[in-house]
Amino acid sequence: MSLALIDSSREIRLLNSREPESILLNGRKIGFVAERKRRGSLLHVDEDLTPCDLVEYVEGGERLPAYPAGILDTEKYQYRGPLGFDFNEGLVDFRVWAPGHQLLFVEIYNTHDLRTPLSVERMEPRDNGVWSCRVTGKLKGKAYRYRIERGGVSKTTPDPYAPSAICNGNYSVIVDLADQEPEGWNQDHGPYINSVTDAIIYEMHVGDFSSSWTSDHFHKTKYISFCETDRKNTLCGYAGIDYIRKLGITHLHLLPFQDFSSVDELDPSYNWGYDPELHNVPEGSYSVNPLSGESRIFEVRQMVKALHDAGIGVIMDVVYNHTFRIDFPFHKLVPYYFHRLNERGGFSNGSGTGNELCTERFMVRRYVMDSLLHWLRNYHIDGFRFDLMALLGIPTLTEIETVLKRERKDVILYGEPWMAASSSMRDHPFVKGDQRGTSISVFNDDFRDAIKGRPDDSSKGFVSGKSGLERIICAGIAGSVDYSAGISGFTDEPTETINYCSSHDNLTLWDKLFKISSKDSFEKRRRMALLALSIVLTSQGVPFMHGGSEFLRTKLMERDSYKSSEVINEINYNRSSFYSESTGYVRELIRLRKREELFRLRKSADVRKKLSFVHAADNLVVFCLTDSTRSYTVMHNASPNGRHYGTDGLWNVLVHDTKADLNGLFEVNSNLAVEPFSTTIALRR
Repeated sequence: MSLALIDSSREIRLLNSREPESILLNGRKIGFVAERKRRGSLLHVDEDLTPCDLVEYVEGGERLPAYPAGILDTEKYQYRGPLGFDFNEGLVDFRVWAPGHQLLFVEIYNTHDLRTPLSVERMEPRDNGVWSCRVTGKLKGKAYRYRIERGGVSKTTPDPYAPSAICNGNYSVIVDLADQEPEGWNQDHGPYINSVTDAIIYEMHVGDFSSSWTSDHFHKTKYISFCETDRKNTLCGYAGIDYIRKLGITHLHLLPFQDFSSVDELDPSYNWGYDPELHNVPEGSYSVNPLSGESRIFEVRQMVKALHDAGIGVIMDVVYNHTFRIDFPFHKLVPYYFHRLNERGGFSNGSGTGNELCTERFMVRRYVMDSLLHWLRNYHIDGFRFDLMALLGIPTLTEIETVLKRERKDVILYGEPWMAASSSMRDHPFVKGDQRGTSISVFNDDFRDAIKGRPDDSSKGFVSGKSGLERIICAGIAGSVDYSAGISGFTDEPTETINYCSSHDNLTLWDKLFKISSKDSFEKRRRMALLALSIVLTSQGVPFMHGGSEFLRTKLMERDSYKSSEVINEINYNRSSFYSESTGYVRELIRLRKREELFRLRKSADVRKKLSFVHAADNLVVFCLTDSTRSYTVMHNASPNGRHYGTDGLWNVLVHDTKADLNGLFEVNSNLAVEPFSTTIALRR
């Protein structure tokens, strides 16, 4: 398949094809000189081209279109004005960026009758590649879509800039966001934090939160399940929002709830949601009324406010690195501009899903920026986790940081500093180490793998008794800063590392430990799991927990449950009661971290000053945290034998033998002991 792209006013890039027979500009031949390239040709034409021209090349007697691409990167087409619709009583202004040789129309419908439009309005081309029109009448609540006429072919698309859509996203909806505000919305805000190291992040899927038979939620798998208080599991323990509030986490990381296309919103199957379609629209399958463009907005705001009222911030998992399908709205409006291409004219696939968004292009980056600001301003989101963040590139992430931090100083930004495969991106990818000196944090997979072993295979880690990992564990405990000649990492400051031992991807922590230690006793594996969580919660940096790991969550050995059943993915709240000792242990560690600033230092200089390692060998790591008023000793023992650490003075032991009590379990005045596969934490009296 050949493809021609207009790269400048005098250049056409012809991919995967030989020199054409001729070039046509608005139907007439123009001269050109072909420069052979490795995969095609660069055609230098004799006359100036614009995106509005009909440019064709003839190949095998067939006339084929050349699409404007690189030419749109010029200042002229870098539009900075409003896009989408502006709603006022009695009229609506529609604007969409779609430079090219085409005609655009807006079709307006009643939401209950999508067969015949109420009206069809022709849009007019403006400067910078924008098309617009003004429509009068009572349009609030009406559905609409754009129709594009290009080369004798008609295509329709929802508005990619619109804030809402009706079921399955084929039509956008004219809504007034001010009408969809729950009581107290204007006073709503999430918890303020002085540093991202003050956050304790807990990962959750919107549906998993309430899907289980073990909870008595009324609105299972829906946004508003987060508003239901006094929910119980079948053993009379806490469930839902009361459970996570009492656990003590500070921020809930929610898997994607931007509109995604991998489920039917009227008959939803299970999916994690990493298949985005309309980035500014809440996903409808989590709404009690997916047919309504208004309900999903109101319900997401209800969810966010309920979490804020419980003292919990909301972090939104966002997917701007790819789209679910190639033929998404922007590809219909501006073909081949919004996706990266490889040298053969195919779509670059660094995401592993078939395509990538080309964030180095101005209008793509602007779309991402506007979308993030939309969620921050209109939904009071407290932070963003970026899927396959490397594919966004350093310049885009730098701009995101600047713009969002200007909007809200304590917004949390973090993501995956890797890609799934090679990419044709022109910008430098944002990989681990590129976050140095920024306020962006990245997942620390080195620490994760040292703690438990690689996610899905049979490799062991520190907590399961593998030797020789003590230095890597020390580096993670020190926030992966350059701590000493022998202990160093990839960060400038501890704020830059997300410390974790499991997430929604791969085997759960409990399933991983079962895979590598299935012949060990249940109790031994439980101790390993709690040791892993102890390391995460006592290390410098930002702790991140996979929801349910505190009660030994299992997915029945499913390593990639992105579209598995709800039974596989559910949060089984009964386990929090079955394993109440484990849950209570983690709850006390969370309380300790929130109470004690020494466990959440903000600066590398403080880490080097206040953290000291006194032992790191033979599957035992011992360190002290000390300032002018107090001193803690922490012992992580991953050996099958009890160990001792000689010290002087009187110590109040807060954590010992998978038990924890901030008032103290007991006191010792000489040796500190740590049991096999466990953590001991003591405070000097």
